[in-house]
Amino acid sequence: MAKQTKVGQAKAELWVKLILPGVGQIGPGKIELLRRIGDEQSIAAAARAMGMSYRRAWLLVDEMNRMLAGPVVAKWQGGTSRGGASLTALGDKLVRSYDAMVEVSGKASRSLLDEIGRSVDGTRGAGTRGGAGAGRRKARSRNS
Repeated sequence: MAKQTKVGQAKAELWVKLILPGVGQIGPGKIELLRRIGDEQSIAAAARAMGMSYRRAWLLVDEMNRMLAGPVVAKWQGGTSRGGASLTALGDKLVRSYDAMVEVSGKASRSLLDEIGRSVDGTRGAGTRGGAGAGRRKARSRNS
């Protein structure tokens, strides 16, 4: 997000997260990981591009593969090509459906988002992402 310095200059955007009760959640981070895997044909390369560990990326892929009706990422093993990964038809459909949902929701909410953006004081708290759990997460990490 661009740093805002004046009242009424912020551009409000939606943060869409699919909540699948009793199953899990899929939000922009997991969708970006899938998108990168599709581009890179590699979980490791996608993880590097996003600044995350291979283990973290693999755990997220495994979580998505288990939560849906079928896998979203298919991997292949070694040989001279050293293995790789690609999106399955379900994974590709998930990314396209998510992107369409974000686009439709954003268009439908644009006037409300603009109104919210005009009321934001960009000089206070610019660039912070908090929320109800942010302080608790910090406190836990200090006690570890």
